[in-house]
Amino acid sequence: MRIEFAIVVALAVGATFFVIIVAIGLFINKVVEVRQTRSREKLYQLYSGMFADLLLKPVELTPGNLRGGSILDQYEDLIAPVKNGLEWSTPARKRLHRSAIRRVLVDFANDLVGESMDRLLYFFYSLEFVREELELLQSNKWWVRARAARDLGLLRAKKGTTALTIALEDEHPDVRNESMQSLVKLVGVEALGTILKTAKNISQWTSLELSMIVKESEEQAFPYLVDALEYSDQSVVLFAIEILAETGFVTAVEPLIRVVKMYPNVLVRARAAEALGRLGDQRAESHLHDLLKNPYPQLRASATRALERIGSPASVQLLTERMQFGPVAERLSAARAIARSGESGLEKLREAAAGSDELQKGIALHVLEEVEGVEVP
Repeated sequence: MRIEFAIVVALAVGATFFVIIVAIGLFINKVVEVRQTRSREKLYQLYSGMFADLLLKPVELTPGNLRGGSILDQYEDLIAPVKNGLEWSTPARKRLHRSAIRRVLVDFANDLVGESMDRLLYFFYSLEFVREELELLQSNKWWVRARAARDLGLLRAKKGTTALTIALEDEHPDVRNESMQSLVKLVGVEALGTILKTAKNISQWTSLELSMIVKESEEQAFPYLVDALEYSDQSVVLFAIEILAETGFVTAVEPLIRVVKMYPNVLVRARAAEALGRLGDQRAESHLHDLLKNPYPQLRASATRALERIGSPASVQLLTERMQFGPVAERLSAARAIARSGESGLEKLREAAAGSDELQKGIALHVLEEVEGVEVP
């Protein structure tokens, strides 16, 4: 009994001792972490002031040295004291200081343009940060790869173009998105062609990022969007269709007609049909008429919605036939398209409202009330 009691006491003492040791360890670790954070912030402030001076310090800019190596020699003279100081540091101290310098240069890159940005980029290359960023792009941690991809773009490091192109196929979407944006910064809108060719299963977030790139590029992006209509990945095709319709490129009508007629997927063809309606170009009308007779309900419904936007009297007869058959939603869409076609369409709806077919009559009355704003007896 005494032995068992002694064992229990010993275990309790041991457990208490272990908890105390762990608590002391955590406290010491917290103290060290706080000190390191303060040290990093002090270094950041120190190098912020130092590099602000280096980036603003006058250098002699002449037509001769702008074309040759003289201006780069002056940049190297500016950064040399910093590099020499790092060279004499211990490995741990060197890592700490380089980390602070990298943060400063990346943060400055958001606000600089012109010669100051050229100077900052030279510093980044001279300190071998570009090489390090390229190595970080191979990290097994996705957030490290994403940050490296972002920084290469911020710093306009064209040496990273190939690596960023490869990163477009990274397994993590954040890395792909950062690489995509950086490539556009480095290469320009021409990068959009590579991005769309490489993209697979575009997410909603990626679609938003791409649409912002397209809007900044405006009509320069048009050829790449048209090319994307023929790609095998349906998410890319659907993205291109949506952007072409949203931006109102009427020159996209013919390429979209080809998608409506030839693309092997019904959903894609339906979206292309609706895009033609949003563009409102009557060149698409005869092709939409063909879809009204298609056996796929999704294509017929898309065609009626598109014709509703176009609003052409030439479609009234075919739409009147569609209003007599099929699901209620499809017939209602056909009635709305008829109403948009002008007075001749409204007259057709009034005739249907006075007819004996109760369903057709109800649909006609409903649409007439929507259009004219009054209840039709």
